[in-house]
Amino acid sequence: MKNVAIIFILLLSFQFVNAQKFQKTNKYLVTTEIKNSEYEHPEYVVNLVRSGSASEKLSSLTIEDTELFEDIFITTLENPGLKGVSEVIKIEVEYLACCAHVEAYYFMVGENNDVVALPHLNNVYCENSDTDFQYIFPNQEYGIEGNILETQTFYTEASNIKYVNLKQSYTWNENNKYSRSKTTAITGF
Repeated sequence: MKNVAIIFILLLSFQFVNAQKFQKTNKYLVTTEIKNSEYEHPEYVVNLVRSGSASEKLSSLTIEDTELFEDIFITTLENPGLKGVSEVIKIEVEYLACCAHVEAYYFMVGENNDVVALPHLNNVYCENSDTDFQYIFPNQEYGIEGNILETQTFYTEASNIKYVNLKQSYTWNENNKYSRSKTTAITGF
């Protein structure tokens, strides 16, 4: 019985050692272009580029509400645990009003440098916000092998995870594409 408890503790420790988080990076930058300068608050086209290679656009997105636009944050997740994917780039575009509105864009970079975008997620953070939407990859805590999980995470007052609610699961296939999985409603505590 004692050996079973030790093995269980080792397995749990191994899971948390392998669980990765998104980290700040200098490998990627964004460049902006004003779409139409005739307006007081024109739209911006934001291009994701590699540092040192501003001419190589990996992906683009549009910021429509430039009056409330605040900042852009770029983080990466190395080796997310998906076959053929070397890293995931997460771009968060923050807008400030009475609450912070954050649009999260996820881009998976293949081993041959192709880029696959996931549907973007929207989060609203007000004074007492205790939840957010995010993608979880196989090498992260709560990750499932071969799947990308769109989740809603609920937090306690101390910013610890209270529970994770699965909103949608995407299966990663050998053709470097994802498809909706039939599993849609798993809740983990």
